[in-house]
Amino acid sequence: MKETVDLSTSPMLGSIFEISKEMLSSSLEAITSSEIKLDSSEMNIVDIDTLFSSYIGETIIKAVETNSEIQLGLLFKTLDISRLSNLMLGSGEDPKEELDEDTIDAVRELTNQLVMSLNVPFSSESKQQVSMKVTDVVVSSSDDGYDGEKYISMEFVFSIGGKPVSFILFFDAELESYLVSGLKKETSSGGSSEITPNAQQASLNLDLLLDIDIPISVRMGTAKLFLKDILGLGPGNIVELEQGVDEQIDLTINDKVIARGEVVIVDGYFGFRIKEIISRAERIRKLKD
Repeated sequence: MKETVDLSTSPMLGSIFEISKEMLSSSLEAITSSEIKLDSSEMNIVDIDTLFSSYIGETIIKAVETNSEIQLGLLFKTLDISRLSNLMLGSGEDPKEELDEDTIDAVRELTNQLVMSLNVPFSSESKQQVSMKVTDVVVSSSDDGYDGEKYISMEFVFSIGGKPVSFILFFDAELESYLVSGLKKETSSGGSSEITPNAQQASLNLDLLLDIDIPISVRMGTAKLFLKDILGLGPGNIVELEQGVDEQIDLTINDKVIARGEVVIVDGYFGFRIKEIISRAERIRKLKD
């Protein structure tokens, strides 16, 4: 079963389509250090057998939206995902037809960056907390533990190094209802259900502002202390932050979060590796607020 989605009649699915295309493209560019242009002509509703039919014996990246436990994933040809992981690692090795333990770890890191890049823009678009992450990397079969009746699928194609790469991003169809429910809650609480303006509208006259310096901050966590404890602080004291060691840290502008990621060391300096970032239109809106 395969049914093409009419995006003009489904605003939320239309937003999912555009956000996915933009964010996956940006993430792949960062991972491969190459210019990436993703092509995708349509979004489909499919059953699980139709979804996996062209990827039996290839690589499936399982993922889940942790708040709703909605299933999602990525389907790659093994040679393609092996080649991308080699690019991420800067390895000159030939791509592999079968993934070994080391390659699986690299694929998990690469695809987790792709999946998690969607969290912030999906959350902003739906006014609903979205937290998606990769759970496993396996060889695809006709039965991989996906139990939904219908899945939203988008096939993307791009070229890197003169070679074509295709992959499928898919979600349990329940994701649409979950995201729309966030807009309904926003409306019922007196907020606005207006869809975020597209980047072209939001960036009107933006060219006039592009050379302005904007301070950004990396926020590793916060803490609340009694005044007497603050006055008693001295060298060697440790202040415990309300942030777990496994949690991502925030990149902020005007105290508004625009991205999440991790601290890295680059040539002896602290740096910030982005793993999730809101859409360009949403970044512009936050600068205006």
